[in-house]
Amino acid sequence: MSSPSASAITPARAWLPLWLVLAAIWGSSFMLIKVGLEGFTPLQLASLRTSSGAVTVVIVVLLLGQRLPSSRTAWLHCSIVGVLLAGIPAVLFAWAETHITSVLAGLFNAATPLFTALAGLLIARDQHIGRNRTAGLTLGILGVGLMLGVWQGVSGSLAGSVAAIGATVCYGFGLQWQQRFLTPRAERPEPLVAAQLLVAGALLILTDALTGSLASTEWQLRPTVAVLVLGAVGSGIAFVLFYRVLRLAGALTAASITYATPIVSTLLGVVLLGEALTWNQPAGALLVLTGVALVQGFFRPLPEPVTNRPRG
Repeated sequence: MSSPSASAITPARAWLPLWLVLAAIWGSSFMLIKVGLEGFTPLQLASLRTSSGAVTVVIVVLLLGQRLPSSRTAWLHCSIVGVLLAGIPAVLFAWAETHITSVLAGLFNAATPLFTALAGLLIARDQHIGRNRTAGLTLGILGVGLMLGVWQGVSGSLAGSVAAIGATVCYGFGLQWQQRFLTPRAERPEPLVAAQLLVAGALLILTDALTGSLASTEWQLRPTVAVLVLGAVGSGIAFVLFYRVLRLAGALTAASITYATPIVSTLLGVVLLGEALTWNQPAGALLVLTGVALVQGFFRPLPEPVTNRPRG
């Protein structure tokens, strides 16, 4: 008999407040990026965001009485995951929002589970696509095309849209790499994420220094506060909250945050930033999220074929 899920054992009141806080934090990230760009270049923003997140998680590790990883193998995989989950996406999303709205960037981010599933076919050895994943990926691709408005020569900037999609592709590969090489390790997740952010932050700061843009940074209050909150809360505190939800409610409930973040990012972009919203953007996002539901197994409208196994 299969054991009940974590969400069936733990009452909703134990994890739902954290779930809502996470949705608000990650949904507001795209608005904070747009505000941060008022005073920083995309590379400067990414450097400050990632390094402030690293400092926050290191403080959490110290407060919990833990230590950073000591294994070279762990640092190698943390470096790869840090670049894929924190370094490259931070730059791409910041650069994308110099060409597209925070609303559209947030909607593209909803496709992350689709690219995670696709990356799993290449990285994970035991991933099978099946009918429901095939249908989900197909719906997701159609939804991305609808958000782009391909019939009208692409809504917004093609370059910015491609950059945002590229960031979600990096998330997909980073999550799969983490699942295969870091999740099975004995270390606690907090030190592993601290190592990821430290590597990503150091690489971005080094790149920033080599290009000479650090010397030209103007520390204006509003964008500086926005980026520090983005890094410390969005990349630091949110990580701790996410693992708390994961432990209390299980993987499917934790993954369902994907459905709430685009709602938050859209509301903030339209209401606080005055950004425009065209009909095809939420319609495309709905298709993407339906595809995500199929890929993540929230519902299974298509029967999967039964594989004949040899009897022992």
